[in-house]
Amino acid sequence: MAALKLSLIQKYKPENAYTYVYSTAMLLDGRALILTRKEEVPRAYSVLVLSETGIQEIELGEDFLDRENDPLLFSFGNGFGVIKAKKEIVYFTGDFSSQEIIPIKNGFLPFCKVLPDNARERYFQTVSDGRLIPVCFEKDVYYGLSRCFGLLDFDPVKKEAKWKCFSEIEKNAFTHHDDRTKDAPKIDSLKMANDALYAYTSGESTGSVNKWGMDYYALAKISPEGKVKEKLLESEQLKAGGKKSGVNGTFTHSDYLILTPLFNNDDWKGKQKLFSLGKQEYLDITMPRGMTKHRLHNICGELCLTSLYDRGLKEIGLCKIEGIE
Repeated sequence: MAALKLSLIQKYKPENAYTYVYSTAMLLDGRALILTRKEEVPRAYSVLVLSETGIQEIELGEDFLDRENDPLLFSFGNGFGVIKAKKEIVYFTGDFSSQEIIPIKNGFLPFCKVLPDNARERYFQTVSDGRLIPVCFEKDVYYGLSRCFGLLDFDPVKKEAKWKCFSEIEKNAFTHHDDRTKDAPKIDSLKMANDALYAYTSGESTGSVNKWGMDYYALAKISPEGKVKEKLLESEQLKAGGKKSGVNGTFTHSDYLILTPLFNNDDWKGKQKLFSLGKQEYLDITMPRGMTKHRLHNICGELCLTSLYDRGLKEIGLCKIEGIE
């Protein structure tokens, strides 16, 4: 199998102690963004901006301490926004020293609701090449997962934003769906590119995947109503073999989907792979020397964003693609 070979541009060691990489985004000028939290303030989110000059931390503040809704990070050109509690966008441009607050309208007409009151926003990584921003949601039962999605129409010039839809992915389109429940497929990540909406689902199982494994996973092109228009990738029934397995998927600002196995003792030996949306083929990943324990989080052009987690965020790497081996 061919492999995408990476070389190191710059390695960062954060001065503060951060927890996880919750989601990432890439800007056109080469800067990279990470949504994370400080360990000493576990509910306070920050956005780390990585550039050639170092790390810039943007603290989102106590008004983001929402116990029901996570912040959602997205990029737009050389600016970025954070969707706050379904109701407004905190938007940053330039050197990010100041911010704009853009309210979000709910529906096309007054009193016409699109998002249900019980929808809870989740931070799972989304990518868009235009005004429509896909957003993950959870409703009815709250486990920190996502089984719903919405599309946000964002116009940074007019300073306007409104929700366009709220949907679930149809489960019957997947070969190994479970007819015994009404649970919709879980959503790991969403992408809007060339007017097409893509979703990666990590199955439907309500049990802990870290304990029992996934039932299936799939990559699909879907409609705003959740209809599956095309399946680009679909696993077998993973639990049929009696061995715990599963693969999570994360979209990037490129043609590649990052696939991360849940377990180190599966067929992939815990190593990440890439899947090309265009060519529909797998690639291995060759990390720079000394960075084999880093995880890949995003790709934009030739730039790649990685991190090393060891009971906290220890290192961040900005790499470039050298070629395919």
